[in-house]
Amino acid sequence: MVWLRRPVITAPPPPAVPPASLFGFCYYFLAEHRTIFLWLFLCGLGVACADALVAVFIGKMVGFVGQADRWAAWHERWPVLLILLLVIGLVRPFVIWIDLRLRNAFLIPGVTSRMRWISYWRVTRQSWSFFQGDSPGRLAHWVMQTPGALREVAEATIRAVWYLSMYGLMSMVLLGSADWRLTLPVLAWFAGFALLLRAFVPRLRSRADENAERYSRLMAELVDAYGNILTVKLFGVAATVDGPVRKALLAHDDAQARHMEIVTGFMTRLTLLNTMLLLGTAAIGAFLWLHQAISAEAVAMALPLVWQVANTGGWVAWEVAGIYQNLGEIRQGMSVIAAPNDRTDDDAAPSLEAKRGRVAFDRISFGYANRPPVFQNFSLDIAPGEKLGIVGRSGAGKSTLVALLLRLVDIQSGTIRIDGQDIQTVSAESLRARIGVVTQDVSLFHRSIRDNLLCGKPDASDAELLDALDRAQASAFVAAIKDEDGHGGLDAIVGERGGKLSGGQRQRLMLVRALIKDVPIVILDEATSALDSEAEQAIGAELDTLLADKTVISIAHRLSALVRMDRILVIDEGRVIEQGTHSGLLSQNGLYARLWRQQTAMSHDDVTLSPIN
Repeated sequence: MVWLRRPVITAPPPPAVPPASLFGFCYYFLAEHRTIFLWLFLCGLGVACADALVAVFIGKMVGFVGQADRWAAWHERWPVLLILLLVIGLVRPFVIWIDLRLRNAFLIPGVTSRMRWISYWRVTRQSWSFFQGDSPGRLAHWVMQTPGALREVAEATIRAVWYLSMYGLMSMVLLGSADWRLTLPVLAWFAGFALLLRAFVPRLRSRADENAERYSRLMAELVDAYGNILTVKLFGVAATVDGPVRKALLAHDDAQARHMEIVTGFMTRLTLLNTMLLLGTAAIGAFLWLHQAISAEAVAMALPLVWQVANTGGWVAWEVAGIYQNLGEIRQGMSVIAAPNDRTDDDAAPSLEAKRGRVAFDRISFGYANRPPVFQNFSLDIAPGEKLGIVGRSGAGKSTLVALLLRLVDIQSGTIRIDGQDIQTVSAESLRARIGVVTQDVSLFHRSIRDNLLCGKPDASDAELLDALDRAQASAFVAAIKDEDGHGGLDAIVGERGGKLSGGQRQRLMLVRALIKDVPIVILDEATSALDSEAEQAIGAELDTLLADKTVISIAHRLSALVRMDRILVIDEGRVIEQGTHSGLLSQNGLYARLWRQQTAMSHDDVTLSPIN
């Protein structure tokens, strides 16, 4: 349709945040598609009017064939019959085709995908803490399900509720033109239908909300089970996931059964109401015909009209039940898609300009909710190009310090600066773009090796990737790997979270990804924990060269990964209790020396390693 274009699915979303109210949330997603919905309303009006004229045509035909003088009746009535035939035979199919085309080519694929993109975009840009408090399976479910439910509500409202309203209005006009008393059963039916909706809709809404919530919990349990399949296999299905999945499935089944029980009661009462409509119209029509108040033609028109109203009412009832079920899903999805974002980053903030890599923590304070503070008035200065190691007991604050630098969480007071720029005043995206990170928790996408490495530098060539693999001593295993589809090397698929690779292979790819990013600051958070000692030593020596001109912050429990650092901090309870070179800290015979002796089982006098120059 040249007069209507499909939405640009992946265009930037509207700048405003989705409102927390149900109406506002729906309007936020549907407003940019108002042209499509306007045409659907017009098509619904056209189809309702054309369908009502079918009953008029039946009545006219009954009146025509009942005439004694057939040819006289033909010459009198053929223009009206021809017009009705053209409307029913040509106009009605054309309008229905336009309606189907709008739904199947624009609304279902285009509008739904557009709303899913906006939902994905909004949820993905939530704060780090948002994702720590919810299940990935539940989030993914609502990102996919909510837009579909929203589209179905809008579509059903136009397809069913609007159609019934327009068809009912047209029927009232046609019946009233024959005799006003024929409209009484239809008026009574609409009143009864409204009372049924009033009585059952609140209960349908409550049951639909419960059903949607139980379904999302079931999906979350299934995704949790498959996402932790190794644990399931190691400890047994019955011991790990059968119980929670069984409980969630039975809870959903119970909620669904109670929901359908309400639907059954509603539909039964509506069936009785429809029967009364047809019988009442037939009785009034027969009475009026017997008293010569109306013609047989009017009765023949009235019965199909009210029968279509009754049939449409049943259809609308199903649609209304579906609308309220979908509204329940929308309300559940709103808690995810329209959740307040506590990310303080301003999208309009300037980008970080960092070339030297100087990092300064100036009297920062931070604490997690309902816990003692992790840092209070903590200060630390890291010189450009310095190699800083951080060590300490679990819970000492090492990973929190890195999270604060990356703005995964924000400090509560103080300042963190990179090359003199306050990181709170620059965009978080630009901040993280200037910092390379290799974590202990290896994060690889279920994609090819090439795609995973390009996360570090999207425009990198294959030559750059292969060079980085060589430097990280990862070329051999990458060249040898093949997936089940026959793809090898950079094209091989690594599996969910890199599950087709060993722990050491995954961590080497993480190193490669950080290397090709080529940024002034690199964070190594247990970066070699999955490697054996020989590989760690080889890669450690290679890293000395690769990271020679970069500021490095290395966190490690295995102290052998830190012996080449320019400076090592020992952190305990958010404070620096020791600092110095490896050899200097050993000579202090403090916590670092005790940890070293526990790990190496040798005297510090036997270790002679020099720091990086």
